[in-house]
Amino acid sequence: MPLKIRVKPEGKIFAGGAVLKNVGTRPADLLVLSDSPVLREGYMMNMDRRDESDVTNVYFLLQVIYLFKGKDQPMDNLVIETVKSFAKLYPDYQAQVTEIIGLLETKESFKALKVAHNMLEKYEKDTQEAAIAASVAAEPVTASAS
Repeated sequence: MPLKIRVKPEGKIFAGGAVLKNVGTRPADLLVLSDSPVLREGYMMNMDRRDESDVTNVYFLLQVIYLFKGKDQPMDNLVIETVKSFAKLYPDYQAQVTEIIGLLETKESFKALKVAHNMLEKYEKDTQEAAIAASVAAEPVTASAS
């Protein structure tokens, strides 16, 4: 089934093994006619980000599974086991991990990637909030003059 995608000016997408960039000044409408994996720029993660945290590592693995789906079934099982190990370390993400594993087992790798994308956004928001809270707590308290 064809997939219609609108790419904003200077926006990028990954489609069928190539990264495409809209170099125009207006949005471009593209129609993908083959059953190739397609990722919008907001879902693409470069290799240099994958080791920032355990969550980014899991996200990167799911991205690889989606982009190269059907190429290597043993890799899918390795990713599922890795995601299960992640859940043991981060029980707060158990619901998302359970959903991701179910989607991977039914070969819904893009839907699994979307769940992981939401999990990554939550992790980054939580990390940012914790950093702000820590900096506020570390600020010296000054006594006011009476």
